[in-house]
Amino acid sequence: MKTWTENCRPSGPASGGKRNEPLLLGSRPLAPLAVALASGIGLAHALELRHTTLPILAAAALLSASALAATFLQKSHRFWRYAAAVFLCAAVGCLGAALWAHSEKKAVPPPSLESFLDGSERLYRGTIRPYPDFYPDAVVFPVALHAVWHEGRWQPLPAGVRVTVRRPVREWWVGDGVDMPLALRPFVNFENPGRYDYVANQARKGFFARASIKSDLLWNAASFRPPEGLGIHRAVDRLRRHLREILTQSLDGPQASAAQALFLGYRNAVSPLWQDRFQKAGVMHLLAISGLHVGLVAWAAFRLTQIVLRAAFPRLLLRIPDIPLAWGVGAAAAAMYGLLAGLAIPTQRALISFGCAVAALVLYRRPDPLSMVSAAALLILLNAPQSLFGASFQLSFAAFLGIVAFYPPWTATLKKVVPALFRGRLRLIRPFVDAFLICAAATLAVSPLVAYHFQGLSAAGLAANTLVVPFLAFAVLPPGLVALGLCTLHPSAGPILLAPMDFALRGLLWLIDRFATWPYAFASTGPVPLWLVTGLYTALLLLAAPMRRVRKAVGLAAVALFTALWGGGLWKHRPFPEPPLFQVTALDVGQGSATVVRCPQGGVFLVDGGGFYDDSFDVGRHVVAPALWAMGIRRLDAVILSHDHPDHRNGLRFILETFPVGRYVETGLGSRGLTGSSLVAVAIRRRIPTVQTLVDGPKAWDGTVDLGDIGGCRLRALHPTREFIQTVWDAKNLNEASLVLEVSFGEAGVLIPGDIGETTEEGLLGRLTADVHHWILIAPHHGSATSCGRNLLERLRPDGVLLSCGFGNPFGFPAPAVLERLQNRRVPVLRTDLHGAVHASWDGSRWVFSPTLPRRSLVHSGAGSQYQESMPKVP
Repeated sequence: MKTWTENCRPSGPASGGKRNEPLLLGSRPLAPLAVALASGIGLAHALELRHTTLPILAAAALLSASALAATFLQKSHRFWRYAAAVFLCAAVGCLGAALWAHSEKKAVPPPSLESFLDGSERLYRGTIRPYPDFYPDAVVFPVALHAVWHEGRWQPLPAGVRVTVRRPVREWWVGDGVDMPLALRPFVNFENPGRYDYVANQARKGFFARASIKSDLLWNAASFRPPEGLGIHRAVDRLRRHLREILTQSLDGPQASAAQALFLGYRNAVSPLWQDRFQKAGVMHLLAISGLHVGLVAWAAFRLTQIVLRAAFPRLLLRIPDIPLAWGVGAAAAAMYGLLAGLAIPTQRALISFGCAVAALVLYRRPDPLSMVSAAALLILLNAPQSLFGASFQLSFAAFLGIVAFYPPWTATLKKVVPALFRGRLRLIRPFVDAFLICAAATLAVSPLVAYHFQGLSAAGLAANTLVVPFLAFAVLPPGLVALGLCTLHPSAGPILLAPMDFALRGLLWLIDRFATWPYAFASTGPVPLWLVTGLYTALLLLAAPMRRVRKAVGLAAVALFTALWGGGLWKHRPFPEPPLFQVTALDVGQGSATVVRCPQGGVFLVDGGGFYDDSFDVGRHVVAPALWAMGIRRLDAVILSHDHPDHRNGLRFILETFPVGRYVETGLGSRGLTGSSLVAVAIRRRIPTVQTLVDGPKAWDGTVDLGDIGGCRLRALHPTREFIQTVWDAKNLNEASLVLEVSFGEAGVLIPGDIGETTEEGLLGRLTADVHHWILIAPHHGSATSCGRNLLERLRPDGVLLSCGFGNPFGFPAPAVLERLQNRRVPVLRTDLHGAVHASWDGSRWVFSPTLPRRSLVHSGAGSQYQESMPKVP
């Protein structure tokens, strides 16, 4: 026992073989292997590799070469040692490329699926996969389809789909076979510059279609035998749901959803509002079950097992030391909790690392953090190579490596500078000091990746984590885990057992809310280029390396110079197209509208920002802002809201909060009358000048409002006029009171009419600028049957119509009658639902049209589609 504890002290020998043995990959062989595997996956992704034969053959050849070179190691010649190491790492890299190619093959849907993605309801047979996900207003079931009832018989259809049930009535568990009537639709990308490939992401997860239903009342249990291998997942699903029911019945409001995320891994149960607060406070990582949770569970099981063994089985300890046995029980408890929490990537990393640490302790070795994290990376990438490109994988490993690299030297320095912290009364604040150092190390390591993936950084993150993480570790997780364990035995005592955790959760959420409301708590960075991220991490590696200060300074200077030359070279040689004289872009925002206008003298403004009818998805943050950044737009001369409806308004909130904006323009009409929209408060808080056309601005004799010039373009608000509001408008339909914007440059013009109908169209024909002869029309009301009237088309004689609507939208936009009218007049029509973002550029004599897509594909092809800078021209 004494020997075991001596060997397990921090001062014990490092893991590995004898010092004088020639090791092929050094004392930490897993680290270069993990890097090689990740490099192979990354290279295969960059080359869009789809065949596994070539990398497998290359791996076999390199392994043979490595074995041949290793036979010469007995001669202790460095050349053969290095050759064997290089060949082995190259073989592992080829293995990574083969794994990536194999995973891409699985991401291609069955050919027969596309014919069923027309939105027609059919009867499907499938199995519930692990694990259903709970949202505040719906449940999403991952379903593995097996067959479809078609042409009077069951036809095989092996495909994964995501089914959203807004009002679930019955209980469906993992492994249940279900016959379900569904209307399948494809996943759809927002096809804009800088877009995120959501379709490919879902395909790599095994999902190729989606369906949404109000209720599951018409679902029936299928008579076929479900696939084997889901038994343990079924038991875990039942236990998770049981504990979730206890939490929802015992806790209220945001405490219930936060508890589901913190203890059971139901991250999406947290409302978008609170997720935004977590992100602004810089504590979004708390919603992922990781090393903190796993470590607490393992330590509690370790201590409990140790106490029981020493009290009840003292004779057993004469043969077996209690420490390795207790840590084994702790590892088992941590694994069970990780499985219960859904085994997300951070959880897997924590479990594998902890398992390696326990194995090292049992084998009388000191756990090596770099080897632990390398083993975790190897196992995760071997199982799921596509996870390498996920933000959760990258942030989880970066945070762990940052703590390992910077926390020990910072602690040693602090011990020399302030030795009183490590003895006497000042030891009471030591946990908070350690929390600050750990959070600072993790923040430093993940900041470049956070800026790269989320285009922003939390200025309050370091201070928030210093207080929130210790509070979570000591006041929330321990009583919560104990209470949940007891609730499995006595569910009826849930409210009493969970009362301390409820109080602690209220305090935790209060702290997060306070930090989230700090002025400028979240700073937007815009898109961060990959070359800058690479340079920053190279500099961090140099800072963490055990080198002399002079060498570090020289290395940092070289990295800074190389990064500047790399970035400058990319900027200089990037094939930017010449800016057009005048350009209008209808962004693909789904069922909504967002129009970007570039003016010849450099001015840019945005009309509407799209948006969902609820807060489930922020179109401004995830769609409009990335598109603007990808188009090189960092500042907006104006942001204009046509009318106060969510599909035009909601996406503008993030834009106003993030971008420098010259002025904000709206009619002043809101859902409650002439009170303005909710965006006015955002503009006032950001000190953005506000113009309400029904109140402010110089008005002409016909009621139009001159909004001045932007970049050589003249802007006029043609509608609504005060006379219209007082005598014609019914004070209910905000569509008819949309701000109609005319933008003119010489003889070219753009009309952006919001959601007005045909009657309102006729009322503004006489206000159009007579000198404009080449019009681009943004189709009113997304191309509804009451828009694009004959008189408007006759007056404008547009050179083209840009139509913004959602793919497969439930309203049937655009109306067939509108398309027929435009076709009869031979007017080019570009639609965001079919072509993605569409551009119209004025070259001085005519309009040139450019779609993002020639035609939208219904399924993921597996070809790794990327946005093309040079778009095909449509006459």
